[in-house]
Amino acid sequence: MIKMLLDISVYIFEAVLLYIYAESISFSSKKRIKKIFSIAILLFCLLVLYEFGNTIFNLFFMFIFYNIIFYVVFETQLRSALFHTALFVSIKSVSEIIVMNLCSLIFNDYDATDKDITAYVFVIILSRLFYASIILAIKKKSMLKSQTEEKDDFYWVLFLFIIISVIMNFLFFYISGKIEISESLSLFISVVFILLLFTNLIIFIFYERTVSIKKKFYELKTISFQQEIDEKYFAAIEQSQEDIKCFVHDVKNHLLQIRYMESVEDIHKYLDDIIKEVEKIAYIEISSNRMLNLIISKYSAICERKQICFKFDINSTNLQYVYDIDLSTILNNLLDNAVESSEESSNKQIELLIFSKNCNFDCIIIRNFCDNPPVFIDNKLISSKKEKNMHGVGINIVKKTLKKYGAFYDWNYDNVNNIFETSIVFPKAQ
Repeated sequence: MIKMLLDISVYIFEAVLLYIYAESISFSSKKRIKKIFSIAILLFCLLVLYEFGNTIFNLFFMFIFYNIIFYVVFETQLRSALFHTALFVSIKSVSEIIVMNLCSLIFNDYDATDKDITAYVFVIILSRLFYASIILAIKKKSMLKSQTEEKDDFYWVLFLFIIISVIMNFLFFYISGKIEISESLSLFISVVFILLLFTNLIIFIFYERTVSIKKKFYELKTISFQQEIDEKYFAAIEQSQEDIKCFVHDVKNHLLQIRYMESVEDIHKYLDDIIKEVEKIAYIEISSNRMLNLIISKYSAICERKQICFKFDINSTNLQYVYDIDLSTILNNLLDNAVESSEESSNKQIELLIFSKNCNFDCIIIRNFCDNPPVFIDNKLISSKKEKNMHGVGINIVKKTLKKYGAFYDWNYDNVNNIFETSIVFPKAQ
């Protein structure tokens, strides 16, 4: 009974470990429940086969089933599926071999696991602790290497829980060799160690979940801060528009004032004051969409200050059906990236095109020169910003916003002309 309980628990443990590892390396579009159910079915079959097969037989089917999980369930490339499957099988095998040899030294019998339930529990728990710690370490290292997340020193502190569990395991089996343990007590202790085994994994899962929630909170905070800045900027531009209306109304009075001035110096001084007032105005009215006008006005002013040539052409559409807050989110994030890239390029130029195509689609195209080719993994752009907590936030926000409208996002880089192009297509409601 204890052996069966351990076998079932261990396979559940391995299923959870496999899931969190595969989820971190794949971009599968399948629903979470389908992936969990698929892993459960395949590992249950593996458990049944384990009860009837030998070691070679079990390793063979483990390789087949794990490969199916990576390749079919999580939709990784075949080469990647084979690599990660081989990684899992080899680490599990090596962990068991090391622990079984250690067990044979402690119990003075290589077949102790078949004769003594205490030895069996020792091997099962200790080997899975080694197995999990190696897999979790590789998972973290591979993610850091691919630049998909920031450096996290505290993550490695969590391995202290595994070390403590290993020490407790050795301590228990040292004590079990000194005193006689009843079957009921052995069952109780086995359950405790199973819970301890799962606790180690749960600690890692909850920690990574907390980090993920923190990152999402930071994204929301970033959006809120950006919108607050934009609101203040747009309010200032609208005030400038009111100022120019008043200025135009007062032009006649200004001209009359200049006419009756006799001193050339007074005239020059008066004109300089008027010019300063005119330079404060940065509102461009190019369409009937107020928000679009404000955004273009904003980046015209920014680019002028940074000596970047900003060209724009709004033709046959004004994206009036896109909510102001969404239009602001999309264009501000993309144009911010374009401005940042243009600043670091020898050719400082940005082009914004908004147009209709075939009466079925509205398109936004943003082009800018980019001397440094973009870094990407699986067509997913990797941020070059030094602040890793800012990694990918802007583009992720844009993609989430575009989903509301069923819009498509794509990018392309021209290596010959060093031009980065972002394309967005909005399907029109029929």
